[in-house]
This record gives sequence, structure tokens and C-alpha cells, in this order.
Amino acid sequence: MSPSRIAGGRGSARRRPRAVDPPSLSPASLEAIGRFVRILARCGATPADIVRAVRSESASIPKNWSARASTATREIEGAAHVLTVWFGETAYLDPFGKPRALPLEGPSRSVAALVRSVDRRFDVREVLGYLMRIGAVRRLGRRYVPRARTLYFRGTQGPDYFHTQRVLANVLATLEHNIHLKRAARGWFEYFAENRQFPVRAREGLDRYVATLGRELLYRLDAYMHRREVSRRKGERTVSVGVGVHLWEGHPKMPKKNGRGPLEAGRTRHRGHRS
Repeated sequence: MSPSRIAGGRGSARRRPRAVDPPSLSPASLEAIGRFVRILARCGATPADIVRAVRSESASIPKNWSARASTATREIEGAAHVLTVWFGETAYLDPFGKPRALPLEGPSRSVAALVRSVDRRFDVREVLGYLMRIGAVRRLGRRYVPRARTLYFRGTQGPDYFHTQRVLANVLATLEHNIHLKRAARGWFEYFAENRQFPVRAREGLDRYVATLGRELLYRLDAYMHRREVSRRKGERTVSVGVGVHLWEGHPKMPKKNGRGPLEAGRTRHRGHRS
């Protein structure tokens, strides 16, 4: 063995590997990039064209965007499911079907028992503290009760950075699956309703309407998935699944001088789907 390979030997300082900063891209981000690139390629883009376009877009990103967001903990990620169980399990409901006010500790009918039923690795106080900080749970004396059923926490106190990456990867997974369908495979649900001439004055009303219908649908789906979760057989194979609802808005079209948009005369409501 040469001296440079012996600890403390001559040349060892030069050969010592440099410390490498951990990658700034999370696994979810890398998954999203991979899926996006493959989708573009299947739609006809060449690898060289994709690289040039990504470099061009990356060059226009402000430097202050690179500030890293705080990483969401396992407890924050699972907090919404804790509320699902609180609103869905008989053990945590009163005779009127409403969530019980629970003490922090206890072998059953407690916040600790509830949280550990979702994942025994969770830190109970961290989950409860987070739910209280975002206003999802309030304290009544020595007990705690949820204010409302919540499936997703948005805002400065929620893990938006973490969830955005997961949602992006999940949406791209559906698109990639459906664009690469084999005849024997079944498509994943991917329906949408689109209107290209929607009046701006009604835009806020659409937000409220979608929020009302979307929450009702997702609450029912969340309860359905939870029922299937608790009824699974011992040792049965499982998979992570989810259903999401989102609203998008395209670039606004400039109206003509007469107040009619370029497609106003041919007003059409579009609905497309892939199944």
C-alpha cells in the first residue's frame, strides 16, 4: 500500500475527499423532473431541445428563489390523516357522530392513542402542536377537539413546499401512466372541464363553487379510502393512492376595442377527458 493510502501518510491530505453539500433537490423533485422529461419526449421533444429549454428557463429564475424552504417532518405530513381518523372512527366520535374532545394521554380515546393508531413512530406532542398552530385543533380545558375536517393545510404555517413537490410528481405520474398505456392496462382517472371564455367578473365565484364541491367530494373519498384501509386483511399488499382536485387559469386574452374577445362569437364550453 502506498504512503498516500495510509492514514496519516504523506499525501493523505491531498487525497482526502472533499465534503459535498447535500443535494438541494428532494426525491419528489427528482421524480417530477424525470416524469416531466419523459412526457415531453413521448410528445415528440428531443433530449437536446429539452435541455436547451430547461437551461433557458433556469437562467431567468431570480436568485432569491433558491432559498431553501424548511423540510416537513413526518408528523406534519401525516397530520391530515390524524384528522381523518378523528372524524371517521367510531371510537373517537360522540353519540351524535361528532369528534370527541380527547385528553392528551391515555390508552384509548386520547390524542396519543389516536396519533399512534395512524403511525406509532409519530411524536404525539409535535402532531398536536402543529394542528393547534394552524388552527385545526383547539383546547377545551384539559381536552382537545378539532375545529373542522381538513385534508390539506395551505398557507405560511403549512408544508406548502413539501406538498407542492408531491402534488407535482403525482399529477405527472398520472399523465405519464396514461400516455404510456398498454392495451391490457387501465387508465387512471384524469377528467377535466374547461371554458376558454369565462368572464373575469365571475372568477372569484368559481373559486368558491369549486371549493364547496371539491371539499365535499374529497371528504367522501377520504372516508372511503380510510374504510378500505381499516378493513384490509393482515399482511395484505398495500399501495399509496390519492385523488386530487385542482383549478387552473390560463393566460388572459386581451379584449378587442369593441369589448369582444377574439373568440367571443364562437363561445363554446369544452370538456375533455382521459380514462
